[in-house]
Parts: sequence; structure tokens; C-alpha cells
Amino acid sequence: MGSARLTTIGFDADDTLWQNEQFFRLTERRLAELLAEHAPGVDVAARLLEAERRNLGLYGFGIKGFVLSMIETAVEVTDGRAPGSVVAEILAAGHEMLEHPIEILPHAR
Repeated sequence: MGSARLTTIGFDADDTLWQNEQFFRLTERRLAELLAEHAPGVDVAARLLEAERRNLGLYGFGIKGFVLSMIETAVEVTDGRAPGSVVAEILAAGHEMLEHPIEILPHAR
């Protein structure tokens, strides 16, 4: 096996050590509300999940990729007619997610 030594261990800690997923779901619901009048009857959550899966190789996991997928979803479900105000709200939601303080879970202290 040679002389290679383990020098680093990485942890994927979101939702294990701090709150994370709840903010994604809250923002997902906000997107559905924003698009309700522009894309009636569309399952926005399902369409967003499709976009996220499609984009995972390009964007990876995280807020920025999530926001780009939300914008893509808005464009797709409105056939390219998503108002600029909706895109602005999506960007604002992304900013809020990025600026939200990290809340360490009680068992992680």
C-alpha cells in the first residue's frame, strides 16, 4: 500500500451539525407562491427538483446552485415569461439564505 498517510478528513455537516434543509424547503414554498399566478396548476416543487437533479453536475450542492435552478424553473414553467419581479424575488430569497446565520444544533455543541 506504500507510505501514503491519511492527513485530512472532510465532513458534510449540513443538517447534522446545523440547520440547513428547512431553509431550502421554506424557499421552495416561497417559489411556488411566487409562480402560482404565472403557472397555475404546475407542481413547482417537482419541477424545481427536476432542475436541481439536471444541474447537479454543473452546480453541485448548495445555495447558489439552488437559486440558479429556481430561476431556471421559473423560466421553464412560465414558457419564458417569468416577470423580472419574480426573478428579483428569487435572487432576494437566495441572498437571505446566504446571509442567514448558522444555527448549530444542540447536540453538536
